[in-house]
Amino acid sequence: MTDISKKNVRRSPQKCPQTTSDFEKLKDNWPSPFVARSRIAEFTQGMFRPDSINTMDARGDGITPRYSRGAKIFYEVDSVISWLETRIKNKKGRST
Repeated sequence: MTDISKKNVRRSPQKCPQTTSDFEKLKDNWPSPFVARSRIAEFTQGMFRPDSINTMDARGDGITPRYSRGAKIFYEVDSVISWLETRIKNKKGRST
């Protein structure tokens, strides 16, 4: 029996699996566990505006779950990130 642990085996380079998405970086810079719809443009750095999110919510393809306190609508940061990951494509046309 040959001990293969001592052989010089050449392996193809493998990419390490990405443990967090690039959108997780948004979470690191956000001071709260929630994002108000009125501040969604600030959170997404201009990718989405509050009126766009309002329209998507009305159509049923917005961020869920959605909470309200009076007239103010807000979302959990993790839900916003998950939703962004499904909506944004990279330049090569593949989902991120």
